Amino acid sequence: MTTAAVSSPSTAAPAGGLDPLHLAANEALGKGNLQKAELLCRQLLERSPTDLVALALLGQLATHLQRFDQAVGYFSAGLRAAPHQAQFAQWRQQAEALRQAQALQPKPAARERFLLIKAWGYGFWSDMDHVLGQLLLADITGRTPIVHWGANSLFGEPGVANAFELFFEPVSGTSLQDLQRREALSFFPAKWQAANLAEENVNKFAGPGSRLTGLYALSRDEDVVVSDFHTKLNDLLPWIPEGHAFHGLHRNQVYRRLVERHIRLRPELQQKIDAFWQARMQGQRWLAVHVRGSDKAAELRDLDLVNAQYHQRIEALLRQQEGLRIFLLTDTESFLQDYRARYGERVLSADCARTDNHVGVHYTGRSGRMLGEEVILDTFLAARCDFFLGNGASNVSTAVRHLKTWEADRFLLIGADFLGERNLFLHEW
Repeated sequence: MTTAAVSSPSTAAPAGGLDPLHLAANEALGKGNLQKAELLCRQLLERSPTDLVALALLGQLATHLQRFDQAVGYFSAGLRAAPHQAQFAQWRQQAEALRQAQALQPKPAARERFLLIKAWGYGFWSDMDHVLGQLLLADITGRTPIVHWGANSLFGEPGVANAFELFFEPVSGTSLQDLQRREALSFFPAKWQAANLAEENVNKFAGPGSRLTGLYALSRDEDVVVSDFHTKLNDLLPWIPEGHAFHGLHRNQVYRRLVERHIRLRPELQQKIDAFWQARMQGQRWLAVHVRGSDKAAELRDLDLVNAQYHQRIEALLRQQEGLRIFLLTDTESFLQDYRARYGERVLSADCARTDNHVGVHYTGRSGRMLGEEVILDTFLAARCDFFLGNGASNVSTAVRHLKTWEADRFLLIGADFLGERNLFLHEW
């Protein structure tokens, strides 16, 4: 897929030379790397809300995606910022004509369309973050979602085709197998057909149809869109149309509503959580603390600096909140021993797999189902606690926020919440 780059308005480049971000965004759009171009434009608009190049590129990108309402909005914003720029008037006129033509087209016969959400294939809550981003896409595009974690899921079990349903109820009444049985379905990306729908990692990172995020599927009309590449929910927020129930909400509110609407634990897992709570935690006040080690050290260069901040924060809370106990979530055995030595019987942790090296427990050959159940127990118990302290760069920590509505100043992260950051690395072709 290629997209024509735009001729940037002459006043957009700062004095003294062209801005490298402008050049990079324009180049990405010209090469058809829509997601990279879009992320760079958002970065430019954060720096300057009236950045003319970013508004022009986003308008062209929205036009390419047939989101004509939003294209008109971007071009109108550019014209307000620079009334003398005739290009914006011309672009807005073209987008308005396309919007009117689209409105006049006969509406196709109503039919059910689907979004098949495959496993991203990494940590449990990383996979769940992919699911939640795609559930938002399904919601704003009117598709029936299907979550299917196949052989690339790290949390499966031999003989189980869909690992997602080891832990959660189906998000709809349709399955991957139902799609395979239907005749004459059309698919996007074109690398998918009914015959290979159950395969995994098909051109995921390279080749035709690779690295396609939810952005590319916003206006597709095929019967089935297949999502196998991670899309951040945050990256889809600007594309929620006006009038939609989620329009204008903060990402944390959207996450919470999606969890409430779609994510339901298997009854036997809910019973385990309830039993643990009633036997060991009920009737006491708790601070849940999530501390990462193992493979997180390879992702987060300042992990030691982050972990060094916990004790000061914990001790301040313990002084303020009399009788508060600590429910510790950690993948690292030495952290558990350290916290027990510091805080004694105030510390409680669930029995689960831990390590003391830089290999994540989900890469050590342990039962995927067992590891999934352990991380679910930890995170759902943490969400029942009175306070939470975690790592802003961790999917487990940020997931705890989505599982209930927290009172102000009771959910605390060390470091920025990475769910609001843009991951350009994923979108380098």
